[in-house]
Amino acid sequence: MRRPLISVVTVLLLAGAAGCSSSGAEEEAAGIGSGAGAGAGAGSGADSASASASGSGADSGSGADLSSSSADASGGGGGASSPPAGVLFGADSLPSPAADHCRTKNLTAVARGTGQGRASIVITNTGTGSCTVRGFPSLLFTSGTGRTELPVDWAGSATEAEKFTLAPGDSASAALTFTDLDECESVTGLDVVPPGESRPLTPAFTTTSGTKTAVRICDTGVRVKAFSPAR
Repeated sequence: MRRPLISVVTVLLLAGAAGCSSSGAEEEAAGIGSGAGAGAGAGSGADSASASASGSGADSGSGADLSSSSADASGGGGGASSPPAGVLFGADSLPSPAADHCRTKNLTAVARGTGQGRASIVITNTGTGSCTVRGFPSLLFTSGTGRTELPVDWAGSATEAEKFTLAPGDSASAALTFTDLDECESVTGLDVVPPGESRPLTPAFTTTSGTKTAVRICDTGVRVKAFSPAR
């Protein structure tokens, strides 16, 4: 009778051990699964945050581009409808420059006060070859406080302006006329953009003897003639 009892106890103990082992394995598996799920969740969250940050950055960049484009478009539109004061009005109707037109880098400029209400811009070809000139200079005036916005108008038609050649050392001049009164703006120099160019020359106003001077230009503006060969 004792042997069967021992056998029964042994069977019960083995069954309990198997049950504990199975439960532990299941818990361990569940733990692994939970950990993997948490890791995946964390990874997913990181990916989402990264994607969100990337998307936000892209959107911000896009916004910046749009803002920049809007600013450019606004600036371009403003320039097209109303050129800045001091820059030649009607410049968009200038004839296309010839391939051999005189380049800013090959020119020097002098601004001379030639009398009350009169001045001239003289450009000289300092390059090694000949070049052509046709049309008006674009002008922006400067004073002791910086750029001075003065309206500029031209005399005659740009498309009918004389085209001529400057050999090395030759010069061309453009005459300026304006109202000169004591109470008007004192102008010491200007930016001169040759026809067909975009970079300016920046001469100071001088007398005919070469001494620096200032001219007074009223806000009624400046009338400018097309370049012609300097005599």
